[in-house]
Amino acid sequence: MQELNIGLIGAGLIGRTHTIAFRMMKAYFSEQMEGVHLRMVAEKDERLAEETAAKFDIPKWTGDWKKLVSDERIDLVIIAVPNYMHKEFVLETIRNGKHILCEKPLAMSADEAKEILDAARSAGVKHGIGFNYRKTPAVLLIKRWIGEGRLGKIVGFRSSFIQDWGLNENAPLSWRFSKKLAGSGSLGDLGSHVLDMARFLVGEIVEVVGLASTHVRERPISAGGLGHVSGGGPTEMGTVDVDDVCDVLVRFSNGAQGNFVASRLASGKKNHFDFEVYGMNGAVYFDWERPNEVLLSTFDTPNERSGFTRVLVGGFDHPYGESIWPIPGMGIGFGETFAVQLYEMVKAVREDCEPSPNFEDGWKVNQLLDAIQESFERRTWVSLSE
Repeated sequence: MQELNIGLIGAGLIGRTHTIAFRMMKAYFSEQMEGVHLRMVAEKDERLAEETAAKFDIPKWTGDWKKLVSDERIDLVIIAVPNYMHKEFVLETIRNGKHILCEKPLAMSADEAKEILDAARSAGVKHGIGFNYRKTPAVLLIKRWIGEGRLGKIVGFRSSFIQDWGLNENAPLSWRFSKKLAGSGSLGDLGSHVLDMARFLVGEIVEVVGLASTHVRERPISAGGLGHVSGGGPTEMGTVDVDDVCDVLVRFSNGAQGNFVASRLASGKKNHFDFEVYGMNGAVYFDWERPNEVLLSTFDTPNERSGFTRVLVGGFDHPYGESIWPIPGMGIGFGETFAVQLYEMVKAVREDCEPSPNFEDGWKVNQLLDAIQESFERRTWVSLSE
């Protein structure tokens, strides 16, 4: 099969997740992924780059990301760096003719995202974006049910993506707390996944209104990364200028309506991403903290068994059941979503087809993020053109 060499930019938490996912992909889809190699990792911190290369048996490492994107042997580049770096890194990768899988959100604004999308289209490179939760087998099963009409006409969507790590007021002022570096707070970091999921399952969103708050307004300036606690003694404090919590109402082009909350201050919630989709003939509920099951309610269930039925995901009848775990209930985890995402990206390159989701999806989510930010500021509904 066609040989395909991958380069990874970024060796932080998400970068390491991609390296683990690469190994999982090779194991789960071994026959289809023959000739696919992870050849190089780039990270500004050269020590971390070298350690990552050694740990994951990556042949080459560099402290200069431009060396990676200009390397003639690299075909596909995974970009796993902070939000404010995306535009520069992606455009330079495109100029070098490489295919790209970029982490979300695609850009700092819809205008930047459109510039990136137009450049990728003009260059003819394949482009994917890291909305990995779409690739959960349970979510793909729900998508299939909706497409088959099992729920009937969709009328409602409700979701929450909430975590509690922001409650630590000694967590240092990382880039995630800066509007200049992140674009927004819980909205872009967590809400972008919800917006993509809503579009994926229900359809385009045409109107939004939101409310946001920042409760922790200062954090210590520290050399540590996200989650590191500042040491004792006097500490210089920096201003937080992004949201901790946001609530959003949306209206879909098909007449459905929805709402979601994103928060970093939800005590007891670690990575709680759940959603409900309501139709005229049934409903589904999914909680990513229980990623191997779906609750399904349909009108064709006898009345004495009405309510939600637990469906265990897996096996030959469900998406990727045969490749990942052939027995329902055996279970998948966070890494598998990245493995399926990368598998589909590699397939798109080899088979010359469009990846999904791609930069167009990233641009549309950025449009929604901009509109919601505008709604925060104006305190009113904001419409989007379809």
